[in-house]
Amino acid sequence: MTVSESRDGEQYQVIIAGGGSVGMTMALELAHRGLRVLMCEASPEGHYHTAKTNLSNARTMEHFRRLGVAERLRANDPVPAKYHRDVTFVTRANGQVLLNIEGACEWKERLPISAEVPEWAPNQAIEKTLHECLLEKPTVTALFETEVIDFSQDEGGVSVRCNGPNGPRTATAEYLVLCDGARSRLRTKLNAALCGETLAQSMSWHFRAPELTHLFEKTRLSSFTFFLNEDGYADVVLPQSENDHWVYLSSPIPPGIDPLSFDDFSKMLFASIGTEFEITEATGRAWSSHSRMLPTYNFGRVLVAGDAAHLTSPFGGFGMNMGIGDAADLGWKLAAVLQGWGGPMLLGTYSLERREVERFIIDGSAYNQKLLGSELIRPHMEEDSERGEAARKEVCELLVAEKMQEFRSLGAQLGYHYYSSPIIVRDVREAPRMDYAEYTPMAVPGCRAPHIWLDDGSSLFDHFGDGFCLLKLGPSVSTRALEEAAARYGVPFRVFELDRQDARDLYERRLILIRPDQHVAWRGDALPDDCDWLINTVRGALSFA
Repeated sequence: MTVSESRDGEQYQVIIAGGGSVGMTMALELAHRGLRVLMCEASPEGHYHTAKTNLSNARTMEHFRRLGVAERLRANDPVPAKYHRDVTFVTRANGQVLLNIEGACEWKERLPISAEVPEWAPNQAIEKTLHECLLEKPTVTALFETEVIDFSQDEGGVSVRCNGPNGPRTATAEYLVLCDGARSRLRTKLNAALCGETLAQSMSWHFRAPELTHLFEKTRLSSFTFFLNEDGYADVVLPQSENDHWVYLSSPIPPGIDPLSFDDFSKMLFASIGTEFEITEATGRAWSSHSRMLPTYNFGRVLVAGDAAHLTSPFGGFGMNMGIGDAADLGWKLAAVLQGWGGPMLLGTYSLERREVERFIIDGSAYNQKLLGSELIRPHMEEDSERGEAARKEVCELLVAEKMQEFRSLGAQLGYHYYSSPIIVRDVREAPRMDYAEYTPMAVPGCRAPHIWLDDGSSLFDHFGDGFCLLKLGPSVSTRALEEAAARYGVPFRVFELDRQDARDLYERRLILIRPDQHVAWRGDALPDDCDWLINTVRGALSFA
């Protein structure tokens, strides 16, 4: 069946409502594991959203690497290398640089701690790449200009009603995943509300301006340019293409500004650049920055992911990236259940694991938003004088002390863990404290497996496969009993041997069981006496009766 074909009443294993970045990644995760998927997206095929997203962080790129997306995304990036992948704070484009954080959006060299480096590319490039990859998956039916408008569920599965170019149709599946965004209409059908707070009212404008590239000669042309001056607009400009497509953001909206007024927008932009220039094709929108979550992401046979499940401040760049993490966690669990080897507890751990991690990330991103605009402004900071230099130095020191975690967030990208999950087998070592900024590789169960580059240039992660992997760091240790237990329950399983002392030092044990999402499920120097118990624990099949 091709991507555009589907018959009324067709049966699938999973239906996905929403085909943005998260919905398409969810479809790719499931198709990667051989599931039959229907994805319905209200936008036309080939229409890619000009959303706030620009950064696929290191952890997202590791997931994209598994799915064959990472290098293709880099090839589709429309923003050329002349734009420094830095974050730069300036007074104005024709003013002075306050602070430049080199490589904040991308690293030029590979990292020892990660299989991938972040990729700074506009959301249109992300969606274009995911769409291209989706076209190659024969088990995915993707319907565009088609919206899921209603659904029902019972013990046997879900039935959805869609509306598209050919009129209404129905489809059935065993599970439905809602990836239909922050304004999800289907979420209301679950009687589910996002709980939390609104952080700020914000505005953004997409526009074209060929001259703008040449107006940063006194400062620096970067992926993110933040303007800090006595106008206090708390604004940012980001390039979106080779020379003329830009996005402008201000959060919170300054007093007296109409966020949808071109005159107000252009006045603010011209002030921050320091001169006027031609602007065309300008479109603006007002939106709210939130810190909100659903109380659970599991609603029987309906599961919720991405912005439909949680909203975060954009300051930190975790909105889409959290949704990609949802797809990685939920994808293998849905496949396990539908393929018959996942236990009855497994799907319930989706909400348990992701909500705890996302609460940590959302709180950190909310902190990032609190220090903006007027809090960073100092009198005389634009003067070419001793007191102006002193004011700029004070602002720079404040930025280094209070804003660096927003752009050096490796702890939030790589250091989160599922230590308290019931499908993790804890050992004597306590879970590390999750830190938004700092990351220390640790193999404590629940943590993402520490990364190592191998002698042949491959990543250790490349050898884990799509199921469970037993990383064997002691050649004399027998693994047969665990392999046999996995086979008894149909659990996809492989053993990967690695004879390196640095790996033994990093992992602290000779045997480490890695989950399909690259998190440590268990570790030890020898297999447990009851390998069936271990396999049943990690596949969510333990019975407490």
